[in-house]
Amino acid sequence: MTGPDHGPDARGPIAVIGMGCAYPGAWGTEEFWDLLIDGRDAIGDIPESRYDTQEFHAPSPGTPGRTTARRGGFLDGLAAAVGPDAFPAAEFGVAPREIEAMDPQQRLLLLTARAALRDAGLTTERLAGSRTAVFAGQSHADHWDNLRDRGRDTLDLDTFSGAHQRGLLSGRLSYAFDLRGPSVTVDTAQASSLVALHLAVRSLRAGEATTALAGGVSLLLGPAADIMLAQAGALSPDGRCKFGDATADGFVRSEGAGIVVLKPLDRALADGDRVRAVILGSAVSNDGRAKARLTDPSREGQAAAMRWAYEDAGILPGEVAYVEAHGTGTRIDPVELGALGDVLGEGRPAGHPCLVGSVKTNIGHAEAAAGVAGVIKTVLALEHGTVPGGLHFETPHPAVDWDRLPLVVPTRPRPLPRRNGRPVIAAVNGQSISSTNVHLVLAQAPQAPGTAH
Repeated sequence: MTGPDHGPDARGPIAVIGMGCAYPGAWGTEEFWDLLIDGRDAIGDIPESRYDTQEFHAPSPGTPGRTTARRGGFLDGLAAAVGPDAFPAAEFGVAPREIEAMDPQQRLLLLTARAALRDAGLTTERLAGSRTAVFAGQSHADHWDNLRDRGRDTLDLDTFSGAHQRGLLSGRLSYAFDLRGPSVTVDTAQASSLVALHLAVRSLRAGEATTALAGGVSLLLGPAADIMLAQAGALSPDGRCKFGDATADGFVRSEGAGIVVLKPLDRALADGDRVRAVILGSAVSNDGRAKARLTDPSREGQAAAMRWAYEDAGILPGEVAYVEAHGTGTRIDPVELGALGDVLGEGRPAGHPCLVGSVKTNIGHAEAAAGVAGVIKTVLALEHGTVPGGLHFETPHPAVDWDRLPLVVPTRPRPLPRRNGRPVIAAVNGQSISSTNVHLVLAQAPQAPGTAH
């Protein structure tokens, strides 16, 4: 156990003591939960402020230089929150001359981190100079592409630090709050924010950090990725992630940011922190050559990360009540569901299926910020004792052996099963086009004396 008088615990539980987020239809965790429990679809038309959809759109797939995308998940009021005239630069130590060149992703994650720290009851004065770590996921930089395309005359040091160098994302947070622990920007594509959480857990367990901020950010500010993904046939023509459904035909891109504040559980309890949930274990794997192509999914690779995570957590897979899947609504779904069934079916009592869902059915695929969205959803579900229903699931995918798999996709809110007074166990699964797989195992917060879940 980690504390002032003893060394770190290589497998000690990690407390989630604060959360902050901004996703389509929701600024903050309370709005996020309302959106999920109400079963709302936050997908809308691509705003004209992002790019001219008329110029880059084509109704027929495969049209060179064009995308079929007309819809996505976008943050309402983004400019009002992080625009150059709205962003509280001085509060975060950002000079006025830096604002125009500074990636809005950096600005959004700073605001999200501030909200998460406030949720944790941590002040800047209390954290300043502490061994607090930052692990932040980012997988693309549309803002840099836009600045570069304006011409070389606009490029300077502020452009270099504000947009070109992705490592500055985590550095911005460490500088803004005067945090002295590890500071790492993570890019494992769509798995970035979940890998960031995994690294934060490892850092805390090793004792190299006393507290950690972990999460990710992604903003859609240009057409390039839409065009490439449309050319690959990865985007849903109707702009919906239909996880597990027979009509699943691609995902819809979205944006957002999420940060969780972490601390070793024993230290959090000693400090009187509010523990929102506990991370029991995690693992990361790569598919290697266990597939035909680099970008293909691998059932074997995903199952390996799951088994390693449950071993790390000291949990039998059959104890898991809910899994938040990667769940894109693409050809990956049958592979992921098959891997989940292979692992979660081991030792599972008859008549006790595992609920499985995907936040992407509500908000779309937030890419580098997608995994942490699933973690925040799962923490909220554990707190409320309820799993929100997913959207767009009507006919189970025929490529999935549903009769064999101990998995149920809820389409309405479902209560989490009680465990005779023991904390309910849940998990979050993630993967990426880089062949990285990641799995986190969580549990409800410890019960106060005299209470029961």
